Amino acid sequence: MKREIHITPMDLLMAMQCKPGDLAGIALVSGQPQRVTMALEKLENPTRNFSTFGYTLWTGDYKGKRVTVGNGGFYAPDSALMTDLLCAAGVGYFVRLGSCGGMREDIQIGDYVLAESALRGDGVTTYYVDDGFTPSADKELSDTVAAAFNHEPHRGMVWTTDALLRETKEVVNNAIDKGAIAVDMVTSPLLTIAQKNNRKATAVLVVSDNLITGEMGFASIRVFDAEKRMLDLAFDVIEKLDV
Repeated sequence: MKREIHITPMDLLMAMQCKPGDLAGIALVSGQPQRVTMALEKLENPTRNFSTFGYTLWTGDYKGKRVTVGNGGFYAPDSALMTDLLCAAGVGYFVRLGSCGGMREDIQIGDYVLAESALRGDGVTTYYVDDGFTPSADKELSDTVAAAFNHEPHRGMVWTTDALLRETKEVVNNAIDKGAIAVDMVTSPLLTIAQKNNRKATAVLVVSDNLITGEMGFASIRVFDAEKRMLDLAFDVIEKLDV
């Protein structure tokens, strides 16, 4: 191979006929389809920007501001791909609307966690940064989110893992010892790639289970209600941003 890189984010965008300016300056991204649907329903005159690898993005208007919504990835590798594409397309602000497992006894099902940084337990970010790199959320954007959520979220480090079914006592306690208060499968690549591209990003996550107490709330009405409220409050954040 003689080229520096085989495929760039811009190569993929051009292949999908996505032009500069097609996407908005701010993107609300999620993994679960129902969150994307709820976000899409709030947009006026949404236009589908592109679909790739099963993920679709739309851009429309919300109270006079252009907003892009869509699936930002379920797991670390596809989240890295989608974040890279959105950065190349000109998105400057990322708000991830996700879910997580709590890693403190006081973090309850249906609570919110606001990621201030990420503990990298994924594999994809090793291709972007050195081992000692700690991904961080943009503080100003995170403070804006916290204020919109009436300062309810637990704020701290989120551990990102690639192995949902290997959250054993040994690895979980090790992550807790390093400062993690919650776990998901997305936050690390989102914050890493946004930070490397000088973009502002944060992640607010609904707590669906708790690794300390063993409580499972994936199908709980508390989680569903928290997701719906999270969408409403995320659009309040958009109103406060100068984008």
